[in-house]
Amino acid sequence: MEITTVLRNILGVLAFPLTSWNLAMNKINETAPPGEMIQTKHSNVHTIVSGKGEVTVILEAGLGSGSIDWCYVQPEISKFAKVISYDRGNYGWSRTSRKRLTSLDSVEEIKEVLEKLNLQPPYLLVGHSFGGLSMRLFASMYPDEVIGLVLEDAVHENQYIAGNENQKFKMLIIFGYVTSLMGIPRLVKQKVGRKFLSKEYDKHLKYIGYTLGAYKAMYREYIDSSLSAKQLLESKPLREDLPLIVVSAENPSEQWKQQQLLLSTLTNKTEHIQTKVGHSIHLEEPKILIDNIKKLVVERDG
Repeated sequence: MEITTVLRNILGVLAFPLTSWNLAMNKINETAPPGEMIQTKHSNVHTIVSGKGEVTVILEAGLGSGSIDWCYVQPEISKFAKVISYDRGNYGWSRTSRKRLTSLDSVEEIKEVLEKLNLQPPYLLVGHSFGGLSMRLFASMYPDEVIGLVLEDAVHENQYIAGNENQKFKMLIIFGYVTSLMGIPRLVKQKVGRKFLSKEYDKHLKYIGYTLGAYKAMYREYIDSSLSAKQLLESKPLREDLPLIVVSAENPSEQWKQQQLLLSTLTNKTEHIQTKVGHSIHLEEPKILIDNIKKLVVERDG
């Protein structure tokens, strides 16, 4: 057992009144999942499936986020394609027994979910931020099943090569996990994922943002991020003729800008779109993402 987990459990016992209160609040705030639960080999996965069409669009959220992050995008995509969003690992309503949460784990999980739901290829993959890693790996592993890829301000594997980590961010994630059992993040209102979406999702966010699973999943994914980076580095190159749209947010970091340019060289059919909005384009200007997803579906159908 990792030292962080041991410390988390010790603090949970020492602060028993706080731990009891925190667990009670989790139970009080619990909400029913808006989608369907799918049992896989290692997990019980929460999925939201909608729409009709020959193409299945897979929406992969960023670090700390889950299926309801796509609440502005999924209904619109459903008008012209089948679409699935889901909660990775222990985010949202999903629960997993996986010991690691790497990009390969995500690919294995969503592949099994697709088979269980009988959602057949062709697939169009959409990955936001950290989720871009697993969608690229999916496209590498199953090139004949993927007809397009949209990377929404996605991270490049160089971001997580050992030694390149953001140490301040890493310490915040570790602190959140270690103190999650005793409810310190709840006390200081530091939830995992979104603070606000449409008002209809307030109750969901109040629940899923403070579950023990959410802090564990975010910690595990970040700690395993160097392994995810290695998986990308060792994967086969993407098909040269794979349609790829890289949608980049406005970011002052020169390193991030350079990494976006690296993503734009992954195939010979790449379009790079530079926006003037923030990192979560699918929430700030969802039409940008919807239009580009639609463009790839229409091009395929045409």
